[in-house]
Amino acid sequence: MVGGYKLAPMEPCNLPEQVATGFAQVTEHWCGAGYTPVLYVGSQVVHGVNHMLICKQQIIVPDAPEHLVTMVLNQTPDEGGITGKWSIVGIEQIV
Repeated sequence: MVGGYKLAPMEPCNLPEQVATGFAQVTEHWCGAGYTPVLYVGSQVVHGVNHMLICKQQIIVPDAPEHLVTMVLNQTPDEGGITGKWSIVGIEQIV
């Protein structure tokens, strides 16, 4: 692929347990692309808590290039604290 980056080999990172659970919940039924978290960037308190990850993205078609993306997950608060529903706020391509 001319002009694109060939990504170096990357190992999955260890996410905080709560974030790993949320990541699995929001990505388990996805079709079309696979995501491997390679860096946990951190958290942001908003309505709930946002968690930013850097992920390796692989589109599931033959010979598709790999990309690095930011993925922001949100965990909404429930009545007793931050243990509510997980959702994806956004995914943006870096490389």
